[in-house]
Amino acid sequence: MMVSLLPRCARVLGVTCCLFGIVSCATSVPLTPQRADRVPAGRYHVTVSEDPTGIHRYNALLFETATAAVTLDVPTAELGGVARPEDYPAVLQAGLVVYEIRGASGTVQAYLMVPAQARVTVWSQPGKEGGPVVSVIGLPSSPESAGGGGSGM
Repeated sequence: MMVSLLPRCARVLGVTCCLFGIVSCATSVPLTPQRADRVPAGRYHVTVSEDPTGIHRYNALLFETATAAVTLDVPTAELGGVARPEDYPAVLQAGLVVYEIRGASGTVQAYLMVPAQARVTVWSQPGKEGGPVVSVIGLPSSPESAGGGGSGM
């Protein structure tokens, strides 16, 4: 009887060790962005992503709170300085949607404005300095949505 239990115990122990290894090696935790009605009034650190076609139109705007360190992971992101949402009147009228970006602690660290068809993913990096990383897929005229990306190798 004891001989037949050893292989089963070894298998259970092996599976348990594998699961523990996978969980402990996880470097990012996905967070779910929540839709908001608008970006609240105030002054924010702004990161912008402009439409690469040359038309002065924004694909994404990230309004960070003063204490945040949120990274906007899109190909054309540039720092826009300190501004208020009202400084972008054309964007406010363009029909973009707003997402609240929360950190691992649950506090709002930024607001993201993107077209309604864009998919937003937020990742927290436990144990690393800085705040969440925000990825946006499906922006108009972006390399990701055009289907022509890749190195050809």
